[in-house]
Amino acid sequence: MSKAYPIPRPGRGQGGDRRLGALTSAVAWMMIIVMTVANLDFSSASATPGEANPVTRAVWFVILGVSAVLVAMRVSLVARLVKYINVFYLLFFALAAASVLWSIDPDQTLARLLRLPFMWCAFLAIALVGWNRNRFQEVLRPVMTFLILGSLLLGVVRPDIAIHSDPDPLLFGSWRGLFFSKNDLGPAASVCFILWLHALVSRQAGRFKALAALAAAAACLILSQSSTSLLATVITSLALVLLMRTPGSRRHQVSMFATGLLVLVLLISIAMLKVVPGLEIILAPVPLITGKDLTFTGRSEIWDVVLDHIQRRPILGSGYSAYWLLRVPTPQDESYEVLARIRFYPGSCHNGYLQVLNDLGYVGLACLIGYIGVYLRQALRLFALDREQGALFLAFLTQQAINNLAEPLWMNVLLVDFVWMSLATFCMARALMEPGYGLQAPHSGPRPAARPASRLATAGPRPPGLRRLVRGVRRDPG
Repeated sequence: MSKAYPIPRPGRGQGGDRRLGALTSAVAWMMIIVMTVANLDFSSASATPGEANPVTRAVWFVILGVSAVLVAMRVSLVARLVKYINVFYLLFFALAAASVLWSIDPDQTLARLLRLPFMWCAFLAIALVGWNRNRFQEVLRPVMTFLILGSLLLGVVRPDIAIHSDPDPLLFGSWRGLFFSKNDLGPAASVCFILWLHALVSRQAGRFKALAALAAAAACLILSQSSTSLLATVITSLALVLLMRTPGSRRHQVSMFATGLLVLVLLISIAMLKVVPGLEIILAPVPLITGKDLTFTGRSEIWDVVLDHIQRRPILGSGYSAYWLLRVPTPQDESYEVLARIRFYPGSCHNGYLQVLNDLGYVGLACLIGYIGVYLRQALRLFALDREQGALFLAFLTQQAINNLAEPLWMNVLLVDFVWMSLATFCMARALMEPGYGLQAPHSGPRPAARPASRLATAGPRPPGLRRLVRGVRRDPG
């Protein structure tokens, strides 16, 4: 029988820390809302996540100021936490920062990177202050529920704002709610659904409340008409229930299933990008599953243009976030080639893996794959010690891996998906840092003396054929 350590729970007698934890939760609310609610300004239907105004700038500086003070109060823990943060996450953004030197638009690359210190300070504060094992979902679940309910209410009160009226048949009639577009509402509804399904299965919330929230998230998911988010939600939800309900003796097989599912998604993404000749054969079942042809709603035309562009700088790419502009490009811009060839400007690759490859080349794609691999290893490690939390982190990775087949979400500081995955990365690092999870010695003092073995287990030689009545308890080292 394995030696078990107590799972960290919210501490008693730490009311001050709980109050500060509420403050860091408020920081998360501000950050997520300012990145999703059309920059707090519905007067412009063309608003984009990259635009800024005095209100949003002020909010970001409030986030930075509050977070910096809270991190300073826990500065002794920062160095320890950094040791557990996914190393490829840090390497990816080190490469992104260095790409200013070769970027085709260094000003735009630098402008994107300037947001990182604000966000990282907030992530550190959330992971360091008011910590408990459920910190990740306690921070995310309320704000995502607020946005989903707000989107439904806005759709009823102001359908002219909440529902796309674009002549484009791919957008017309789809809901965007409080978000910039249906492609933002869909992933957000997916995340909200996963969080509440986890709360229901783990009994962290009442059944009625959880079912009502699940219904609201499902409604937004369907109304957004985001087929990719719907597919990601179905697959991830099934995986989450399987991870959390499988008997303990089958955990190893479940871990192998989670790893296999993620590898399959990565293989599909590589096949879609036509990076490895002949791998397209694995895409044959896609039309049967999704109801779409292999052009993926015209996205393959965009990918063909971008793949041609990648050949110019295959190793290090064009610079982080340098290719796609927040305006219609002119003939002097390299992204104008997309407009010239397919007659409209999509604003992104509509594929997270391809966007990383275009921005940072094969080196950047290697960092992304390394990040996914280390995240998976850490989540499986946590799953072996704390099934509920490990399953939730694995679910988020699965959901993001699938959604990135159609949207550029990986490491994109302009999108709120970056907040979800970064929070998962920081909170998982904090969980693995905790002695209570058995990944460090529970105390630094000498080990307690071993208890004497049972007399029946050690009492002299046994007569032939007599089984030992009491077996010694095997303990794992640690």
